Amino acid sequence: MKLDERFNTYRHQLGETDMLIWNYIQKHRATCSSLSIEQLGAKCNVSRTTILRFAKKLGYHGYRDLRVCLEMESEQEQLPPDPISQTCTIYKQAIDEISTADYTQLLRLIDESENLYICSSGMVQDAVANEMRRMFLSADKWFYPINGPSEGSVMLENLTRRDLVVMLSLSGESRTIVELAHAVKVRNVPLVSITQLRDNTLAQISDIQLYITTISIQQQKLQRPYLPTTSFFILIELLYLKYLEYLRKKEKEHDPSRADRAELPQAER
Repeated sequence: MKLDERFNTYRHQLGETDMLIWNYIQKHRATCSSLSIEQLGAKCNVSRTTILRFAKKLGYHGYRDLRVCLEMESEQEQLPPDPISQTCTIYKQAIDEISTADYTQLLRLIDESENLYICSSGMVQDAVANEMRRMFLSADKWFYPINGPSEGSVMLENLTRRDLVVMLSLSGESRTIVELAHAVKVRNVPLVSITQLRDNTLAQISDIQLYITTISIQQQKLQRPYLPTTSFFILIELLYLKYLEYLRKKEKEHDPSRADRAELPQAER
């Protein structure tokens, strides 16, 4: 689990002093990756014990594990100089990370929930949501699309704890999405977020967080930075394939002989 993922997961456990430490690390990641626990404490004007406590609140065994994580992420951030190589590197990393991740909890929720809802904000996220709905429909799973506050209000009136809500937001800070997420959590309904890998409100609210990594490509002829977003589609496609594998294993557990029969060679005619 990357550092930003840990922060979003354990944000509710962090106090004011912990947030000061986090803000310093966020701004000086490369520098912090080589600092001793005493040096980082001096930079943040806190004790060695406070730094150690902060690391443990993020789920690390100690400060050394936190620093190793910073070192590894700093190395990964040293991307090739040209945008094409950078983007290809990001996609390769996404495939490696998603393909090895354990999504069992989410797959079980998709399989067992009575109703599935998907909310999105922005053109790209809407396209991702539509593609996810199309994929899972072939597995007999229907995600109800929620577009805008009025449809969100209708969803809230009908939500139960046996449902599942998925929310897509690149920044994780869309006001409409965040407000809807808070309303979902008040009702104790399982909430899944799909956002960019960064400190964001939506991920902190959610029960399960899925992330994509992207980069900002800036060139003189571009009116605004370009953000490659294919990682969104890579994520949902691999998630769908993992769901199919989950169903196959589930079926095999209920009827072990079925898998054996399927593997028997056909009789010669």
